[in-house]
Amino acid sequence: MDFECYLANRHLYVNGYRGMKEISAQQYANRFSNLVRKRIYNYEDEIDESIVKKINEEYVNKTSEYERTLKYYLEYKRHMRIQVVDDDVYNN
Repeated sequence: MDFECYLANRHLYVNGYRGMKEISAQQYANRFSNLVRKRIYNYEDEIDESIVKKINEEYVNKTSEYERTLKYYLEYKRHMRIQVVDDDVYNN
């Protein structure tokens, strides 16, 4: 499952969240791609002040949508790690 698919179905994996429209999932996935392409985010496991600073230098980030994008990506990474462990447990 890729990041965009996870976002579109996030409500199935994280309690208390409603579904995300496909266009919103695409926008988050696009923001994430741009953060990686511009080397603002390099697959770190947490969002630190240096990342936030780079985001704010590059983008107009009035609603913190870029930090939220990374928050969702880190959530996705954790979800995928859990899936791998669950698959290993059930397949062995």
